[in-house]
Amino acid sequence: MIVKSVVLPLSAAAAFQLFTQKISQWWPADRRHSQDPTSEIFLLESGRFYERSGDGREVELGHVRSWDFPSRILLDFFIATSPEQPTQVEITFATLGRGTEVTVVHGPKPSSEALWTQRAPRYERSWDAVLAGLVQATA
Repeated sequence: MIVKSVVLPLSAAAAFQLFTQKISQWWPADRRHSQDPTSEIFLLESGRFYERSGDGREVELGHVRSWDFPSRILLDFFIATSPEQPTQVEITFATLGRGTEVTVVHGPKPSSEALWTQRAPRYERSWDAVLAGLVQATA
């Protein structure tokens, strides 16, 4: 299980909106899966989590299982696996003083347990980069 947290100088609602509505602005270019650093990423309450490259190609990154504004998002995560073997990512937004602690908990689901040990170090490094991008977006 991977657990990563950062504190943002925003309300929980504003942190949630930054994470979801402005994800393309802060998600690191070197963590784009379409190989297009100018692609757009969408994380939608309707359930889709995907990336669209400049030429219109789409890469499904996951599926939103739960959207609890402004406190929690639960995803089936397809990155480095597949829709048939997703991992699970839970993102929580907790008020902490005058800011919000954003915590990512990432782990295997039964169908992806065999892949987890091999993929976890890469996920660990990726979440460090992704959360650094999120923090930078508030600077």
